Amino acid sequence: MKEIDNNTLFFGNFIDADLKLVDLHDYLKDINKFIKRKKRYKEKKLKDSILKDIALGMFAESFSSILFNSVLISTWVFMESEFKGYANAMQRARDIELSYSDLKGSSIDRFRNYTRKVLKLDLRLRNENWEDLKAINEIRNSLVHGAVQNKQLIDKFIKRNKLQGLLQDGDIALDENNLILIIMVCKLFVERIYAVALETFPGQYGPKDKA
Repeated sequence: MKEIDNNTLFFGNFIDADLKLVDLHDYLKDINKFIKRKKRYKEKKLKDSILKDIALGMFAESFSSILFNSVLISTWVFMESEFKGYANAMQRARDIELSYSDLKGSSIDRFRNYTRKVLKLDLRLRNENWEDLKAINEIRNSLVHGAVQNKQLIDKFIKRNKLQGLLQDGDIALDENNLILIIMVCKLFVERIYAVALETFPGQYGPKDKA
């Protein structure tokens, strides 16, 4: 079996990552359509009920949030998988003994340190790009643990990206619009790191190529 060259390998990994982000975006749109359809059904069913407003409020606060939260958590699971997959592929391509898993710290810190200090890659990312990822991870942690631990980090993320309604009364409140932006932040990050990979291993495919 013919061995795949590094340029083709990283291009294939990039296309795979890009398609997964497209799937997450499509999943989000499907969820939003389902929520709107379900809400219309409930409004019709509860048309003459004195509990209509209460029931619809509970639906919006619980059912909708569960589905939107699942998109955010899935997006972050994808990003952590990309950190590890990219670092491991670079380790093999560069024939380096030290692995991504050997480093300590959060997934973001390990990826940043591994690419910069071990792989000696210049990903050409600004500090704000890394802070955005940390904020998305903090949002994920807040959803899982039920409390915002680093409000300042999220506030800066909201201001920097002009997000509306993400933080309400100290709690995370996700909707379609801010999730679209969060997925886009991840997409731009993924595009940048794979552009660097394709420049590092030049060949048939370049940073601007897509299937």
